[in-house]
Amino acid sequence: MLPRSQTNTKKNKKKASALTDLYYWTLFISTFLLIIALTFIYFNIEGKDRENVEPEDLKSQAESDLNSSNFNFQLLKPADGTTGSSNGTLNPEEGTTLYAEQLTRDEFQPAMKDLFKDRDLSPENAEDIFENIGSSTKLNTGHSTFGREVIYIYHSHSRETFLPYLKKTDQPEEAYHSKANITLVGEMLGKSLKRRGIGTTVNSTDIVQELDSRGLDYGSSYAVSGEHVRAAQKENSDLEIFLDIHRDSIRKDSTTIELSEEDYAQLLFVVGTGHKEFEKNLAFTEDLHQQLEIQYPGLSKGILEKDSSQGNGVYNQNLSPNSVIVEIGGVDSTVEELHRTVEALAEVLSDYYWHGEK
Repeated sequence: MLPRSQTNTKKNKKKASALTDLYYWTLFISTFLLIIALTFIYFNIEGKDRENVEPEDLKSQAESDLNSSNFNFQLLKPADGTTGSSNGTLNPEEGTTLYAEQLTRDEFQPAMKDLFKDRDLSPENAEDIFENIGSSTKLNTGHSTFGREVIYIYHSHSRETFLPYLKKTDQPEEAYHSKANITLVGEMLGKSLKRRGIGTTVNSTDIVQELDSRGLDYGSSYAVSGEHVRAAQKENSDLEIFLDIHRDSIRKDSTTIELSEEDYAQLLFVVGTGHKEFEKNLAFTEDLHQQLEIQYPGLSKGILEKDSSQGNGVYNQNLSPNSVIVEIGGVDSTVEELHRTVEALAEVLSDYYWHGEK
């Protein structure tokens, strides 16, 4: 028989060993459970992030747009009738001083709720006036894209409209409508191009309605319209020219010109310089502006270059070198003025497509 002291020592060793084993097993199980918990939390958070990535990304892209509401730029033509610079190109370094009572350019950022306040039309068939104006006869240009659609027209600010066709308002900040709006001008331009043998796609999507359905604000307009452009490019590889059609928010004396004793809605091109390939967009736009100067002197007010500090800065123009914003007229333009300008623009676009460097 072992001495009592040795027996106790042996029992103590066994007890210590058991406690050690229990400690390590407890540590192992705790670590295992912690890993499972962290894994669950990680995938749960990632899943939620994945669900929200689209609206969050769009809101992020739109933040710079919200800053553009304070950006104003002098576009009035000088007394000598020139476009404001030697080459007809306007830039932010020229004429940026404005007075509160005489803003010559501004970019409204309306609240979403205000865009759904449809005013009565005057006349009630204003939509038909836009759709029916102009000839449906095909012009004999000797050219055709033979079913290929090569120009894409869309409208990032789809509810911009014209005050002459709204009742009980003469305020630019109220010039929005769900039906009679800038999309009808885009459709008018599409018809004019098709009459000249150029296959054209016109996207008249109500971007405002889409923003609202996705819980986004007006600042996300370009991000949402950009999704439409990407989808169109994926569906149709023939598309070469992309035109985002707008109307300006300034008044008639700064958006109208008389040519051959008839009033035209003036054009303004906007090129975003907030991406590395913008010079290609600028070269494309300069070609259009110069051709307009030759055929319709003064119709184009020039090219406004805007970087990311002055607004969106990209305007989806990174998606194609032949992409530009075209502002046609302003809040006071009439359908007759818009139609004359659309025909002139279609003629220049046609010349560019068939004969210009692409």
